[in-house]
Amino acid sequence: MIHQQRGYILFITFALLALCTSVVSVVMIKGLTHKKFTQALLNQAQMEQFTLSAVSLASSFLFYPAPEKKSDQKNTDQKSAAEPEQAVTDQNFDKKILEKMLPVVNKTQTFMMKEMEKNFPVVINLTFFCESGKININGLYDFVSKKFYDEGVEGKDKKVFATWLFDKIAAITQKPSLLQSFIEHCKQRKTPFNDVTQLLAIPEFATCFDHAVFYDQRYSKQNVDKKVGKLFLTDIFTVACENDTIQPWLLSSSVCALLDVAQKNNAEQKSGKKEDDTVDLSSFKQQAEWSKDWDLGLKQIYQLAYDKVPEQFRQILAPQFSVPVFSVMVSVTRELEENQNSTDVRIYAILKEKKLLDGSITYDVVKIYQV
Repeated sequence: MIHQQRGYILFITFALLALCTSVVSVVMIKGLTHKKFTQALLNQAQMEQFTLSAVSLASSFLFYPAPEKKSDQKNTDQKSAAEPEQAVTDQNFDKKILEKMLPVVNKTQTFMMKEMEKNFPVVINLTFFCESGKININGLYDFVSKKFYDEGVEGKDKKVFATWLFDKIAAITQKPSLLQSFIEHCKQRKTPFNDVTQLLAIPEFATCFDHAVFYDQRYSKQNVDKKVGKLFLTDIFTVACENDTIQPWLLSSSVCALLDVAQKNNAEQKSGKKEDDTVDLSSFKQQAEWSKDWDLGLKQIYQLAYDKVPEQFRQILAPQFSVPVFSVMVSVTRELEENQNSTDVRIYAILKEKKLLDGSITYDVVKIYQV
């Protein structure tokens, strides 16, 4: 009698083959995914390290070399004139730093690094800001007496200025005024702000400046036709400046927006004439009287006459020129291979002036934000 042969052996064989194929496929997929993820992490880490090192470009740009030493002269009359010579040197430095920073402040400079290393094509964007051209948030409210500085003093009342400031922010952002929430927070606070981002602890500030904490040049490129730019929290306020006044020569982009001043964007600069960007500094003074000197120097920069400057803003104008602290937004973009997204890393750094023994001036990095 012939017995029937069952096909279970063949079935088990194919089942085992299918199982092995599935296991191999899962391992390969996980391996490829892990490889891509690891490579992405390596690229991100490499970009972050490169962006940190790119901050040194900003420091080197701000560096001021030691003045050339003149031949030694032992005339006692010249020794008595040493202090006036030093004053002239300081004034020359102030004018030189102003000449250097005016063309670049609030404007993005782009450096193409694609040809330096074939396997690491990156684009570096640097945007400089002057911290003295922003509003010192600690210069508004006295945390000891629990009231605004010079409150009730005509022409100096910081509450009057704060009211104008927060009303202007509300008008531009189309959000409720932040004045009352700021006052309530300051009443509960015992010490000055250590960082501008501490304002985000106030819910109203967090809502108003949602996704607008740090300056973003990409917004400016997308809104070329708008007269007034977007406001950014760290571009309006600062804690890095010791004075409670503001330096009008180098106002920040957001402060210009508060004054309804339209800043020239990069696209306009490229299409415009080179001589249009030059500024006559013949009227520059270390000690200015803005009621007389504004129209001589600053009117050509902001296209704004002194009588058009809000009266509340005039009270915080710094009469003496001093810009010891700058900040820079460093953005590094790496173009990856086809069908891959580009990697973008942004760092915001604060740089403070430091005078060396030889007379040169360098800028140390005192704080870095990962944006």
